[in-house]
Amino acid sequence: MNKKKKSLEIRLVIPDAGVLISLAHGGLLDVLFGFSTRTHIVVTDVVMFEATRRNDLADAQVINEFVNAHKEQIAVEATSAQRLIELAKNDPTILPDDIGETSIYGYINAIRNDYPGIPTLVIFEDQWFIANQHQRPRNTHLLSLSAFLKAIERLNPDFLYKDAIDAIRKTRPHVHLVDLDDPAESGTEWKPAYGKDDDEQE
Repeated sequence: MNKKKKSLEIRLVIPDAGVLISLAHGGLLDVLFGFSTRTHIVVTDVVMFEATRRNDLADAQVINEFVNAHKEQIAVEATSAQRLIELAKNDPTILPDDIGETSIYGYINAIRNDYPGIPTLVIFEDQWFIANQHQRPRNTHLLSLSAFLKAIERLNPDFLYKDAIDAIRKTRPHVHLVDLDDPAESGTEWKPAYGKDDDEQE
């Protein structure tokens, strides 16, 4: 008997420009949609600024093109740091080191009561998250970039974690990829559904 299988709706938030930069270097930005065809990606204006401000660099150009090509699924959320971003266009040093992470947690806190049932995955690269994970909202699942790529490998037999890491480190040899997969405390269920379309038949 045939039945329709719906892919899971997932909100994926990226608080760290390093995630976008590493994926761009490895030619891997498309894997952000690897969990579900109904993935909604959120970056803050701060993260987007940090990832693309050097528009003379190839990775910044690739990230810009990727975001523009997927506008229906990628939201760049404005934050209270808008004024700082305008000033940082002339002096990037005025932005605090953790402003990207802080801005995304503010976003998650603002929406968690509106959409409590949608699994929220925070994909990060920076060590800051491990030191401050006690501050996160209870409905968020922390997933480091390394753990994220390992999950994609489990879901997609054509994707190899080692090849992905090698591709990233080819041009970012000193990138530090921590390994953490920490589920949401609130019990939000997350079951990845790689490549499942809403109208797929079983």
